Amino acid sequence: MTDSDIRLLASLAMPSPNAELATLIGSALFGAIAEPGREGGVTPVRLPSWTRAQDGADPMFRSTVAANSGVRLEFDTAASSMSLRLRFTRTSFFFVPFPPRPAVVSVTADGREQHFSFDEGDVEHIDENLGTTLVPGSESTLHIDLGPAPAPRRVTVWLPHTSGVEILGLEADDTLAPAPRTRTRWVHYGSSISHCLEADSPLGVWPVVTARSLDLDLVNLGLAGSALLDGFVARTIRDTPADLISLKVGINVVNTGGFRVRTFIPALHAFLDTIREGHPRTPIVLISPIVCPPHEDAPGPTEWSPTGQALGTSVARRPLDGQLTLRDIRAIIETVVAERSREDAALRYLDGRELFGPDDLEHLPDALHPDPAGYRLMGERMAAYWRATL
Repeated sequence: MTDSDIRLLASLAMPSPNAELATLIGSALFGAIAEPGREGGVTPVRLPSWTRAQDGADPMFRSTVAANSGVRLEFDTAASSMSLRLRFTRTSFFFVPFPPRPAVVSVTADGREQHFSFDEGDVEHIDENLGTTLVPGSESTLHIDLGPAPAPRRVTVWLPHTSGVEILGLEADDTLAPAPRTRTRWVHYGSSISHCLEADSPLGVWPVVTARSLDLDLVNLGLAGSALLDGFVARTIRDTPADLISLKVGINVVNTGGFRVRTFIPALHAFLDTIREGHPRTPIVLISPIVCPPHEDAPGPTEWSPTGQALGTSVARRPLDGQLTLRDIRAIIETVVAERSREDAALRYLDGRELFGPDDLEHLPDALHPDPAGYRLMGERMAAYWRATL
């Protein structure tokens, strides 16, 4: 560490000027990219800014990218207390009949977990025409009591997986050093079932459960409502340093009715081809969908019952219409991996039902998304998979 680094970090016993704040947050932020915020602070986002020119200006997708699943600040510090000034942006969707979920921040240090829940902040309302209205709210202050420490230890602030946040200020009573980036980096891609909005805290996100168990440096590109093989996401993964890559694909292909057999197969190949341009030998695990009873044998688009249960489409099928069920998806993914692995020994297939299968249906309350206990099971099973294969 240089003398200028030491002077910068020592200054954090007092409120940080914006330039110093941006430098520190950018160095300590894991799992996201630090961008300038609306109010002069720092806003983490999970995809680079250039992707916005290609995402169709979809406000639901952008709110998902801004939500901080797997994103955290990691410091080595002997501080006994820290305070962060934060402004949350929670999202209200026209099709969700309850208020936006609270923003939960979790802190881990010395083997302990602390959880903080916030209902304040801005709320972005997305209407049925995908119009948006931002209702401003108040900022929040997070006070963290860490207790005394005789020497620096790792303190991790896990940002809310359900909302965006702008970091406006940071104070501590001792030096904060950004954690070194020395661990094995795992880049994971998936849908809402990897984003884990239903988890009860940022620590309940199943890729986080796995990463904490194995001490991996997680980049979680679990994007609710997505995982539709977008080229701009493939290019992001291609350009992101990674030691391990997993791609959990298929459920939203069915949910949205977004592909037919003819288009899904080449799109999957193209996604893999793009990633391999930047990671020619990195282990890649292609994971098929977990169990979802409404779509095992029925295609999408998904419909919903009055009680909030996922249903297969009511549109009648026609011979050779090319529509996809989950059984079709799994067979296609397994075949693609088998064919490509003849020349790509670092590509593997994992049946998603090994992470969450028919015996786990008690943890699938809406017939589509696991509950918090179900996500923990998935995280534990993925950790066991990595241990057995690495």
